[in-house]
Amino acid sequence: PRPDVPVTAIFAALAGLRAHQPLNAATGAIHAAAACDRSGGVLAAYEDVGRHNALDKLVGGLAMRSTERPAFILVTSRISFEMVDKALVAGVAMLVGISAPTSLAIDHARAHGLTLLALARSDAILVVNDPFGVFENGSEGGT
Repeated sequence: PRPDVPVTAIFAALAGLRAHQPLNAATGAIHAAAACDRSGGVLAAYEDVGRHNALDKLVGGLAMRSTERPAFILVTSRISFEMVDKALVAGVAMLVGISAPTSLAIDHARAHGLTLLALARSDAILVVNDPFGVFENGSEGGT
């Protein structure tokens, strides 16, 4: 699906994620995966010492709910091929990570039309794959 998310929502999700990370607050060493709505609100977040486990918990939690699909998934880790695959299984339009993607992750996102954003910070985001041109020329996202 085409993402319908303004870039301000991504910054909002980044700013609000810490409030959903009690284990990371206690240890400083836990990954999170969060489902976010179009405004950047965190709908659900899961933590685990393993980045893949955190995303697995999120995808499973989403599958067990009968709610609408989140606008995007935010992960606090490097983005691998498998993480792109899990985002595709979850049916989201966009995957955002705070670290870099692998080349296989980029290839997989491109092959399947997943919008992929990386190195997400409070003031900048690297647009890695934008198959719908949502973020071209610094645009604010969906209409």
